[in-house]
Amino acid sequence: METIDHFVEFDKYCKTCKFRDKNDKKGEEPCNECLDNPINQDSRKPVNYKEDPDEIERLEKEEKKKLEENK
Repeated sequence: METIDHFVEFDKYCKTCKFRDKNDKKGEEPCNECLDNPINQDSRKPVNYKEDPDEIERLEKEEKKKLEENK
């Protein structure tokens, strides 16, 4: 089976990643590994992406509020 390389969609995934704006205990930024890998095999997600349900909920509420304001 052939693998397909994809450009990582940082703009889509980083805003809902649990590692966004966080440093680990050693002072290293977990985002660095993702940013060092802008191309991923068979996926458009960053290599260390972990979904943050709280951030997704916050963004959904924000979007809903914007839609209500535009009515």
